[in-house]
Amino acid sequence: MLDKEQPEIAAFLPKLENAVRPATADTRAPRRELPPLTVKNVTLDLVHGAVALLNEPAAAKVVVPVIVCVSSIICKFIIGHVPYTEIDFSTYMQQVELVNAGALDYSLIVGDSGPIVYPAGFVQVYQFLYWLTDGGADLKLAQLAFGYLFTATVAVTCAVYTMLGLVPPWPLYLLLCSKRLYLIYVLRMFNDCFTTIGIACVVLLLQQAAYWHRQLSPLLRVLFCALAADVFSMALSVKMNVLLYLPAFILVVYFLVGERMLSCLAVISVIPLVQVLIGWRFLLPLFWDEEASYLRQMYLTRAFDFSRKFLHTWTVNWRFVPEDVFDSDMFARSLLVGHVSVLFLFVLTRFVSPRLTKKPLTTLIKDALLHPLTNTAAPGNLLLLPEMGPKLILLIFSVTNLVGVQFARSLHYQFLAWYMWLFPFILHAAGCNFFTGGVIFAAHEWCWNVFPSTNESSQLLVAILAVILLGVWYNTDYWYKSEGKKSSEIH
Repeated sequence: MLDKEQPEIAAFLPKLENAVRPATADTRAPRRELPPLTVKNVTLDLVHGAVALLNEPAAAKVVVPVIVCVSSIICKFIIGHVPYTEIDFSTYMQQVELVNAGALDYSLIVGDSGPIVYPAGFVQVYQFLYWLTDGGADLKLAQLAFGYLFTATVAVTCAVYTMLGLVPPWPLYLLLCSKRLYLIYVLRMFNDCFTTIGIACVVLLLQQAAYWHRQLSPLLRVLFCALAADVFSMALSVKMNVLLYLPAFILVVYFLVGERMLSCLAVISVIPLVQVLIGWRFLLPLFWDEEASYLRQMYLTRAFDFSRKFLHTWTVNWRFVPEDVFDSDMFARSLLVGHVSVLFLFVLTRFVSPRLTKKPLTTLIKDALLHPLTNTAAPGNLLLLPEMGPKLILLIFSVTNLVGVQFARSLHYQFLAWYMWLFPFILHAAGCNFFTGGVIFAAHEWCWNVFPSTNESSQLLVAILAVILLGVWYNTDYWYKSEGKKSSEIH
């Protein structure tokens, strides 16, 4: 029997040898030859590398540390070579000096350029700067502090941008390209700078809550949002412009806590609670005598004065409007109607669109009213997906703020800090590439560097903001498709 099998074994052995024999040079894939070292090829490599540094999302890992370091270097260069210009910093120091001396009446806390008009968080921030700079005498140290604040803001903003996924690096470069913004920080030292880093941290916290939403327990989601509310309120205590973000904050928190209305209200209640704690010395909540009531009224009406009017002389955005119209109540009401109308349009057609929430608007409203304790969020809600949530949160915050800026009663030069950290991203979200985005950015920067503003500069600024908002609204793919899934919508 073995003899009969020997021919079959003999025939099988060559096949086995071929199967286990290492691949020869003839069977291996041909080795790719490097292109010749020529000037043309080297030039092409440099061009391709430059394009990658502008458009390749993976390049952000290299770009971000460089941008943060360069921002610090630029600030130090400006401090060392450009003379400081006094605007309001000495007034801030004078106001803080009065508070340190025991003043509680907001109507009596004044400086060279006027009375105090900011909440108690502003006082605490500038009390620290008063201590740090020996009463404001050491201006170089104060400028360095604001330079580091600028660098920290750039770092947090880069973290926010890189949470979006496949976003090209070119918007990151634009964070370094605003001359006016450097002036606001290291040559003017306005309090707007502190609200900016505060709201950037709020967005980053909410992005983290969305990215890790599936891994977090319901309690941890609420705690994440409560921490964001705490930071939001601290930023608000420095300047009221943070209120422009409030609609976005409420909506995002509502989704992140599972559309539980009571949980959302609990998170929102952190904001006034923190305001009371920060303003405790001026609010005197444990005293109800006549003097305490007067001091409380002075603080609330001065620090949160919604009726305050601005001078036409300093407006950046409405210079082309006649002064009598600018000062009229009708103009103010028209801006308010425009603000509410455009924001409402974005809310209905983008923020709570069924394509985003994965449920009809009527169902969304019914769930909020009838099931305040139940998690009614649809499993496919895009804001709760790690690949979409961080982007949508930044997009909702950016649009909400930019609508408020577009219809602001007046923009002063320092108000650029309100939205400049978002501006490169919003250009990208509007569908701009590096070239169109760069041109629009340059035109926008020109508007803010014309001093005093002109009819032409203010008209162009209003037009740019309007075009960007229209572009963001029209770019529906950016709202409903992942950066990594260009060809198909997420279901």
